[in-house]
Amino acid sequence: MQRVGWIDFLRGISMILILVFHTEMYYKEYDVTPYYIYTTNAIILFYFISGYLFYRPESFSLKKKALSIVRSLLIPYFIFTTLIAIPKVLVRQENVDWIDISLKIISGRASWFIAALIVGELFFALLLTKTRGKIPWLLIDAIGCLVIYYIIPFNQHNYWQWQDALLAITFLSTGYFYHQYEKHFHTINKLLYSLILLLILIFIKLYEYHVDLPMRNIAIENIPLFIADAFIWLLFIISIIRYIPRCKMIEWTGQHSIVYYFLAGGCPLIISILFNKVGCYYDSYWYRYVIALIFVYTLATILTWLIYKYVPFITGRIKK
Repeated sequence: MQRVGWIDFLRGISMILILVFHTEMYYKEYDVTPYYIYTTNAIILFYFISGYLFYRPESFSLKKKALSIVRSLLIPYFIFTTLIAIPKVLVRQENVDWIDISLKIISGRASWFIAALIVGELFFALLLTKTRGKIPWLLIDAIGCLVIYYIIPFNQHNYWQWQDALLAITFLSTGYFYHQYEKHFHTINKLLYSLILLLILIFIKLYEYHVDLPMRNIAIENIPLFIADAFIWLLFIISIIRYIPRCKMIEWTGQHSIVYYFLAGGCPLIISILFNKVGCYYDSYWYRYVIALIFVYTLATILTWLIYKYVPFITGRIKK
């Protein structure tokens, strides 16, 4: 499939936001910028883009899509979580519990977002086959998944993040729907329209200060507010993408976002430890955090390039 520049660009932005969050958590040791401000939206955008890429003008093949998910998501999940598990434990100076590590990987708890994406995409592929891509039925199924997600209490044995996958299906469906009717959306993507969406989004974010809206293993306090936030955010970011100058580095990040994601915990952890060892503590100095973030992004980029250059098979690709 031919790459879509603005899709890679948006995915790259989302990935950088994930690195920003993890760098805050490891270097600052707490999220100074509230989680709801940008992290949830970055995750939603990932799901939306995945749904966007599901759409094909030609007939949909469940077999091809399932094989693609296994090759590009499931196999990398097992490889990366296994390779990263031991160094992460040693760096944190924790005891190595082989059984616990193995159970986390096997049960899909070693990388919650990737696990939820795998299950969500597989289930959405089944829905596409069952409904033959008919939008009304897809929307009914998506709303049904959202309702089930909302009413079922969080289960500690959330194997393969199936509850988070239910929520993912809502935004996979949204991306699919947008791609199918993309030309119609482009007719209303004006600068004034984007400005109005931005003002609404700012108002929502200000109101959310008193509401719990993270997007993982949660009971959302205000489902209408959560949905409003999600869809206003998606409409806004898509409407302004044509006005934002493209950056090849960000697009490259988006093209290789899966590997970046697997490194999004380890790289901030390593850089934070190194900075603290040389006495460069955060201590509320923002410039130190910015420097740490640059180092995190640089390290993640170098490692990602090395992986794709020399061992691309672990990402589901064949070395040329």
